[in-house]
Amino acid sequence: MDMITSSEKAYRRIQQAIVEGEFPRGEFLSQRMLAELAGTSIISAREALKRLEYEGFLESVPRWGVRIPHDSRESIIERYALREAIEVMVAYLLSRAIEPRRAEELKKRSDECDAICSDSADGVSRFAEEHRQLHLYMAECTGNQLLKEELERLGLRTLLYQSAKTTWARKVDNWERWHRSLIDEILTGDPARAQEAMHRHIQHGLYHDLQMFDQGLFDV
Repeated sequence: MDMITSSEKAYRRIQQAIVEGEFPRGEFLSQRMLAELAGTSIISAREALKRLEYEGFLESVPRWGVRIPHDSRESIIERYALREAIEVMVAYLLSRAIEPRRAEELKKRSDECDAICSDSADGVSRFAEEHRQLHLYMAECTGNQLLKEELERLGLRTLLYQSAKTTWARKVDNWERWHRSLIDEILTGDPARAQEAMHRHIQHGLYHDLQMFDQGLFDV
């Protein structure tokens, strides 16, 4: 049985509503309304909102409240630049040293991520979460906790959910073995190959996200 706290229940329900587009971007959200939506107390909803703001799903505006932020072309590019700076370093460190059991776990997780079917009812949310967990686990495997924390802080969850909705779910480009190929390159033990593979991986996401943004599809 999945026993969760009231704040976790609020977090999951509000996050789902944001991801599935139940709220317009830019509209301020009241804590009372969100508590009613989640079926929890206002205190629990408030705790969930703090977490969602930290993860980039919401932004706080002094004297107004919280809202779902609008993305701009510049903000997308900036977030991807930060992500690349962190993850290219992650790839470099992993190519130099990684425990065998962790290397096998990376292969397993990348295969599971690549195997998710985009046609399934919960495909987008499953893929986005598996994708996020894979990249966070890669950072964890370096032994540098700050890399993992900063990767999460830049809003990795929202970035990957958006890509899942606008690129992966629409079957834009070929995603077969996309993540396993990345892991295989990193595990060659060649730092230059590992860094280049991660660079290509992230630039691929940026390229398609910008295409979708330019077509007005990024927030749908």
